[in-house]
Amino acid sequence: MKNLTKLMIALVAIAVLGTACSKYPGFKKDKQGFYYKFHIVNKDEAQPQMGDIVDMTFGMHTMDTVFFEDAPLSEKIIESLYPGDIFAAIQKMHLGDSATFIMNGDDFFQNFWGQEFPYDNKDLYFDIKLNNILPKEEYEAMQAERAQQYEAMIEKFRVSEDSLINDYVTKNKIKVTPTADGLYFMKTVSGSGKVIKTGSKVAVHYTGKLIDGSVFDSSIESGTPYEVTVGQGQVIPGWEKALLLMRGGDKATVLIPSKLAYGSRGADYVIPPYTPLIFDMEIVSVE
Repeated sequence: MKNLTKLMIALVAIAVLGTACSKYPGFKKDKQGFYYKFHIVNKDEAQPQMGDIVDMTFGMHTMDTVFFEDAPLSEKIIESLYPGDIFAAIQKMHLGDSATFIMNGDDFFQNFWGQEFPYDNKDLYFDIKLNNILPKEEYEAMQAERAQQYEAMIEKFRVSEDSLINDYVTKNKIKVTPTADGLYFMKTVSGSGKVIKTGSKVAVHYTGKLIDGSVFDSSIESGTPYEVTVGQGQVIPGWEKALLLMRGGDKATVLIPSKLAYGSRGADYVIPPYTPLIFDMEIVSVE
């Protein structure tokens, strides 16, 4: 009788489990709440750990809307933002595994993107193939090496700036004396307009060049001068200092050392660190 009772309990448990998973045929439910189905399994391979960098082929979709598919993605494994999130799911995989995970769309959108899930069906599917795992220690060592290389590059730019400026001054036979902070101001046309003061609203046509002559920015092509209020920090310090040496109608070429421009940080992958700049400037109007 006892054995029959145990058998009936087991059959009921199996039926309940089957009912729980029948919502997603072929999927299993993880204890953290998401559903999963593996297409390729490599149980002998490594699993990603906290801090590792994983390279994946990644897809995300609902039953009828594809956000993206087969997208290459590199991601650092971090602590879950909520129980059973995508980071928890990825840690369930092995190198070379392919799997689909089903999660609640509201939870994902709210926690990762801070917005409501825009679909009535709350199921969100993730198709993931785990292509590579870069262990945390290797990643940190690689980052440290890159940082050293970057610092070496920065130092190279720093020590070469003075010679770049001196070579340019010699080559172009510049005779003017630089200001105390290294600005070379060479007026080419004298205007008769208002003298520029702190607080003046100035319209300037300009062409910005690196010291090798390559142009990185210009107002000439658009035909619209750049407007600036002097003394409000809207432009680099070298511009502020040059403008205060000018008046309406003036034209000048200005050689600006990096400490009065973008310094050790450079700008937008266009201007390297410790790079002196040259500007051809024309004062269109002064108010």
